[in-house]
Amino acid sequence: MDSCCQIHSPDRPRALSREEEAVNALTHGLGLVLSVIGAVVMAMTVIRHPDVWRIVGATVYVASLMAVYAMSTLSHSFHTPRWREFFRALDQGTIYLLIAATYTPFSLVYLRTTPWWLLLGTVWTLAICGFIAKVFFRNRVQVATIWPCLILGWMPVISVPYLIGVVPIAAGWWMLVGGLCYTIGTIFLRYDYKVRHFHAVWHVMVLAGSLCHFLAIFMFVVQA
Repeated sequence: MDSCCQIHSPDRPRALSREEEAVNALTHGLGLVLSVIGAVVMAMTVIRHPDVWRIVGATVYVASLMAVYAMSTLSHSFHTPRWREFFRALDQGTIYLLIAATYTPFSLVYLRTTPWWLLLGTVWTLAICGFIAKVFFRNRVQVATIWPCLILGWMPVISVPYLIGVVPIAAGWWMLVGGLCYTIGTIFLRYDYKVRHFHAVWHVMVLAGSLCHFLAIFMFVVQA
């Protein structure tokens, strides 16, 4: 995943080598396979649930998860500049959508009152703006820092005091560990141009974060 957080700088000392890109494609190719398997398992489980909110939340989440891993894999698989930049823009855009989609199942199932609808709407509005900026205005929006991703990703923490009363504490721990995996991973992303295979380490941290969040949603939203 190049991610929306990828640093674009004319002063980058080096581009990632083809060997590194092959490893990057492999790591998130694995993520794509696992996300498809996870989507099937989640769909087979949630479809038996009478609550339409759970079905909608799970669908939005797994669709975004698969999209992120698909775009990331493709962005690292093409060496032709045109296609590489095309899929890189989608890669960077879809990560915004995944951030919002990860919060969505909890919001739709446990936070269906006015203040929390406003929070969900704000998260999605910012995510869509990020997606549009990276995909449709990528030639104008060349510089992106890690901070917008982190701020958007941690914004749902606002709802934690209420969620503690309605969701098992274990769900919070899974979400916290997942968020920390993503956050710590951005350190490797930030310096991937300095140290070989740091980008692959970032990918592994993304896989770990995705697994934690998938388990939290599956166990405490879909199966609840």
